[in-house]
Amino acid sequence: MDRTDEFLKEMGNKISEQIRKPKRLYFRVENKDLLEVVEYLFKKMACRLSTATATEVHRGIEVLYQFSHDASGCYFCPRVVMTDLKNPVMSSITPVVRGAEWIEREMFDFWGIKFEGHPRMEPLLAREHPKGLGHPYRFRRTT
Repeated sequence: MDRTDEFLKEMGNKISEQIRKPKRLYFRVENKDLLEVVEYLFKKMACRLSTATATEVHRGIEVLYQFSHDASGCYFCPRVVMTDLKNPVMSSITPVVRGAEWIEREMFDFWGIKFEGHPRMEPLLAREHPKGLGHPYRFRRTT
């Protein structure tokens, strides 16, 4: 059973820029609403965090989380866009989903995104790199 309508009924006022595909809902969420939306997906709908990615897009740096509702095969994919390329900062979802700790640290390493509220915001993969990586996936844009 597709749970998209249930999700939209409860969280629709917290999201924008929806893209609906079969068994997938991509949407933008403002940083201030991220934890509430994630808590609903994780605790109330029993979705699991499948993966998370970061990418530089025209309007800034985007973090995309993918939550799977395994019973229905549906995915719920909140996006947060940070427009400050000099200092990308957003909320960590680790207070709700402890399993996000390493993936957020990886995004910190490669993208320079600071996750507020993260229990251990320090390099993970680049920790012992002799020259440091200096956020290699950034295009070096500052505006």
